[in-house]
Amino acid sequence: MGFAGQNIVVGYDDTTAAMAAVRWAADLAQATSSRLHLVHAWSWPVLGQGIAGLPVIDPAGPRNQASRLLEDAADRIAAQFPEVPVSAELLAGTPRETLEEISGRTDLLVVGTRGLGAVMGTLLGSVSRGILHDAGCPVAVIRSDQHRAGPVLAGYDGSEAAGAAVDEAADLAAAWDVALRVIHVRAGAHAPYAGGGAEAWSAGSRSRGVLDEGVARATARHEGLVVQARSVEDRTVAEGMLRAAAGARILVIGHRGLSRGPFGSTAQATVLHATGNVAVVRASGGAGAPHE
Repeated sequence: MGFAGQNIVVGYDDTTAAMAAVRWAADLAQATSSRLHLVHAWSWPVLGQGIAGLPVIDPAGPRNQASRLLEDAADRIAAQFPEVPVSAELLAGTPRETLEEISGRTDLLVVGTRGLGAVMGTLLGSVSRGILHDAGCPVAVIRSDQHRAGPVLAGYDGSEAAGAAVDEAADLAAAWDVALRVIHVRAGAHAPYAGGGAEAWSAGSRSRGVLDEGVARATARHEGLVVQARSVEDRTVAEGMLRAAAGARILVIGHRGLSRGPFGSTAQATVLHATGNVAVVRASGGAGAPHE
């Protein structure tokens, strides 16, 4: 599963942001010889009241309109990316419910930042209860399909989840034939060390060790891949990753790194405040266990 998988699902609702996510996913599908599947969540509207106040439901019109919008988007992408197999599916239910369900049987789920209307705002406003927490596959949150320069970035802290992020980022960088940059953030590193120079040297040594481990993992996965290492110092890990991600094609992070929460506070803050594209990756079999 992940970026090297054969099935990519995109949530679509006829917005500009959703179409940008579809184009981004189609470009990736072309680079990885994958299939692209567009889905739209649809609920039956209540149009009035009948006898004894019972709701009268007439789904035909709105459902047909939603189906046409979805098919039109699929036709446009198929014309633009003729080598990519494109399909579309109208699903009954709320966007969050349907995307969570379909994420358990696909390789990659792609959404736009506003591509799910008001639901997407709720998603990013309560990440721990949203699709980023419950999805059964990596989730790419796309803000733009225009930025095609720069390296792929992977945040690495030595955790199992971060290792999965490095693996997926390496696959993506290899598919795009761009450099992979593994970054490690030392939170609060700008503050004076109480232990003096020896403690500062020790912290720097640990950071280099973590980076070396992440780089070795990526190079072992793809021979010939250009892998760079960067150590970043900032007030928080999220701020450091966001600063490092400026100009990157996408930032890939673990669903849960060294955080003890069900969805790491670093991942949550990164997704909420990123100005570029971000992908959230789970470790195999679930989030990685916290490290000391």
